[in-house]
Amino acid sequence: MLLVLIITCKTPDGKVTTYHESIESIDEANKTITYKVFGEEFDHKFRVLKVIFEAIHKDEGGSIIKWIIEYETTSEEVHPPFGFLEYLHNGSRDVDGNLLKA
Repeated sequence: MLLVLIITCKTPDGKVTTYHESIESIDEANKTITYKVFGEEFDHKFRVLKVIFEAIHKDEGGSIIKWIIEYETTSEEVHPPFGFLEYLHNGSRDVDGNLLKA
């Protein structure tokens, strides 16, 4: 079964965008989830756009999260997905802030 999420978000520059995301793989041993990102906003710019979420256990307890973005552009004129990276950063920061309040 393939689960595809349709997500509408506002990028840090104020642009509203919609994209699709599906889970490509889950590696429980390495605590990683790989997502494929696609949709109108991305398909004409990127041949590949993947987001890898990795939880890294800390010796003193808890975990830190590392986001990895893998991408391949359709041409040299396409810029890296900096807006998407900033969106992930801001979202992670907001989640972290809410968890610290709990």
